[in-house]
Amino acid sequence: MALRSWLSAAARSIVNGTFSDVKEAMFSHMPSLQLLFIESNKIETASKYAFRGLRDLTHLSLANNNIKSLPRDIFIDLDSLIELDLRGNAFECDCRAKWLMMWLKNTNATVSDVVCAGPEDMKDKRLNDMTSLHNECISTDFVLHQSVASESLSVDTFSYKNDVYVTIAAPSTDSCMVFQWDHIEMNFRTYDNITGQSIVGCKSVVIQDQVFVIVAQLFGGSHIYKFDEDQSRFSKFQDIEVSKISKPNDIEAFQIGSDWFFVIADSSKAGLSTLYKWNDKGFYSYQSLHEWYRDTDAEFLDLDGKAHLILASRSQVPVIYQWSRSNQKFVLQGEIPNMEDVVAVKHFRIKEELYLAMTRYIGDSKVLRWGAKQFAEIQALPSRGSMILQPFFFKDRYYLALGSDYTFSQIYLWDDEKKLFDRFKEVYIQAPRSFTVVSTDRRDFIFTSSFKGNTQIFEHIIIDLSL
Repeated sequence: MALRSWLSAAARSIVNGTFSDVKEAMFSHMPSLQLLFIESNKIETASKYAFRGLRDLTHLSLANNNIKSLPRDIFIDLDSLIELDLRGNAFECDCRAKWLMMWLKNTNATVSDVVCAGPEDMKDKRLNDMTSLHNECISTDFVLHQSVASESLSVDTFSYKNDVYVTIAAPSTDSCMVFQWDHIEMNFRTYDNITGQSIVGCKSVVIQDQVFVIVAQLFGGSHIYKFDEDQSRFSKFQDIEVSKISKPNDIEAFQIGSDWFFVIADSSKAGLSTLYKWNDKGFYSYQSLHEWYRDTDAEFLDLDGKAHLILASRSQVPVIYQWSRSNQKFVLQGEIPNMEDVVAVKHFRIKEELYLAMTRYIGDSKVLRWGAKQFAEIQALPSRGSMILQPFFFKDRYYLALGSDYTFSQIYLWDDEKKLFDRFKEVYIQAPRSFTVVSTDRRDFIFTSSFKGNTQIFEHIIIDLSL
């Protein structure tokens, strides 16, 4: 190997040997170095600060080593770099090479071919020519943000005058706790507390700048509370007939046209799930549904442009009601076969496709897809001891949260190529009963209610794997 004879020894360096890494500040004692050839060694790694301070370096060669990746910004101090030789290495053109791909596009230095040794679909391709990598180099995680020292059965959220609120049904403390997002402290703080007897559900409805919370109780009847802006608290607004609801298990609120409704699924043996309608003065009983069937969940959805309601039951397969525009009532349309003992049903959409997540405590929970005028199973998820299979999405990433009373809860992530959900992460929650998405201040959270432990709040974070 020949170096330009007119360069002084202090301005040039040839490094030979068998070492496997280039350590931090390895050449800091040679700040005037202009040529550096570290060739034909067995280098596999290099420190991010290996070339710190070499601002006069014009020529650098790392050729013919075993380098698979280089740390981001390793060349950041090389202000005078003219030529860089990276030939003869084994670069993995995955997320670790994303920064190098971008740097190659922006540097003024002449850089040799950077040939990919892997992954298999990238083998023998030039990183210099690429504008993107197949791998999106982004992952996500759920990290604990806050814990509420109370057991809970359900969580709901609403927005009112640019603020975000959360209601938590806590039967152990006989309360419906109302939390507000604190934009300064960046956490959820206590705002109000609605007290009652064995509260199992707190569902919010915002109608023409009026905020209502429907409070379902096992004892003492269920009630509706209205937000009093003058007192900044919720006050009782209306009682719900005790004769109609014996054992409320779920509350679903929705709008059809300009009309507001809510339905309470009643799970008692003599239960009568009931639909209520808003009439500008209050909610009144509007239609009785599905008598004697121990309903566990109600889900409102748009199906082929028409309003539908699905009722799940412990004693029969889920039934589907369709809204009749002529008589302004729900009419029984059909059922979802082969789905006995469903404790919860949730709908979601991925790229206009409609799906159902069907939770079963015994046996497999199921994911169904709508097509050809019926729902068909596409995936079964082992779910012994599950009371909730909740779909949700953040930033075009679609998830399923499968709770378990006996083991870790599972979070699944949608694979758009396979059109199925894959296991993504385990989280430990004692007897989870709901997973509720809350977004505020460009941050995304999921509240996890627990029947036997604290209510936990996880934040959904984005991880750049190319860092």
